[in-house]
Amino acid sequence: MASPSPRSVLGTASGTTDATSFTLPFGTHAAGDTLIAIVLADGTPGVSCTGWTNIFAVNAAGSQAKLIIFRRDTVAASASDTNPTFISDSAQQFAGYALAIPGTALLNVEATGTNGSSTAPDSPSLSPSAGSQDYLWIAIAGTDNGSGNTFSGWPTGYSTGDYVANGAGAGVTLAIGTKQSTASSDDPSAFTAALDEQWAAVTAAIWATPPAPLPA
Repeated sequence: MASPSPRSVLGTASGTTDATSFTLPFGTHAAGDTLIAIVLADGTPGVSCTGWTNIFAVNAAGSQAKLIIFRRDTVAASASDTNPTFISDSAQQFAGYALAIPGTALLNVEATGTNGSSTAPDSPSLSPSAGSQDYLWIAIAGTDNGSGNTFSGWPTGYSTGDYVANGAGAGVTLAIGTKQSTASSDDPSAFTAALDEQWAAVTAAIWATPPAPLPA
């Protein structure tokens, strides 16, 4: 099967005031899509959203930020899917990415993460359990500090230019890149950030499981 391809990718940053909720608008999506929400919070709050499943999380070095991946399957393209609000157990600042991927709950997602402190957040190597497949790979880097931090370099072979910052020194900056390939593993090269900050980095793989054949 061909690698899954996002229908839309939309980045959003919260305001510069700490809050206990974060609304992440989705771009174009349709009933039956799988939605992936990548949420970066300052600090390490507990974050949740009704109807969404937390599938992976990793803290930045020093617990200065928390990077979380959520998914929602078989959506109805309703208002709650278009603008989901994520609830935090403490007031923080946020950045996020919303990806809508055509398909059904037969989409699989696996991820791995690491952290550090530098200008080169480096998403780790990932070998998905499915072996060689057609994958949509997502490299993600989230840093502490949303004031003055920018990204100028992305992993080789990945889409470039996607980052969001909430513009506050107490906030966060989030960057992603995507690529499609047939492989059994991938080890993205490092991002390049302007500021030496604590970071978390994730590599995620998304692939489709063919439906079971009909009885003869």
